[in-house]
Formats: sequence, structure tokens, C-alpha cells
Amino acid sequence: MSTRKQRHDLLVRAKTLLARNASEAGPLGLARFVCTAVRDASDCDDADGSRYDLRVLIRERMGGISTLEEWLEYHHCIFAYHHSYTEYANKMQVTRHAWIDSLIKEFS
Repeated sequence: MSTRKQRHDLLVRAKTLLARNASEAGPLGLARFVCTAVRDASDCDDADGSRYDLRVLIRERMGGISTLEEWLEYHHCIFAYHHSYTEYANKMQVTRHAWIDSLIKEFS
């Protein structure tokens, strides 16, 4: 089990690896998903417990749903194909950043 500080520190590192918009995801080597950013930010043994704990927490809060897109479809009937894909993908990244910011605040 990791400490609040360890989770906080890992989330802060993960935020720097999370793409800010659709064009940064992939080509610049930045993560599209919060879990991927958390994985990429945990490059040392002491982060392994924090990485596991955060991924479990995220999975629990998503209610077993894999992605933000699927969560929005299930809970709010918001579908990606109703929007311009680039605009939609950019909004998803803004939402992911807001969520990681709230997690950072929660564990500070």
C-alpha cells in the first residue's frame, strides 16, 4: 500500500506525460489516457505500489468501464460520432486533465 504522498507525487509526474490535446497524443509520445500516463510516470521500484494503487482507484471510480469515452456513453449517452472527432478528442483531454488535477488535490 502506498502513501498519499507517493500517490500525489506519481500523479504530478503523470500529469506531465498526459497529452493536452489530440495532436499531442501518440506522435509526441504523450499518453492519451490517465492510466497510461501513470504507468509511464512510474519508472522506479518505489512507484510500483503507487501505480498499482492508483490504477485500482481509477478502475473503481470508473465502475469497471475502461475509458472516459465509454463512461460518457454509458452514464450520459454522449457519443464521439456526434461531434467533430478532433474537437471531441480535445475535450476528452481537457476532461482527463481536470480529473488528474482533482486526484492531485485529493492526495495533497
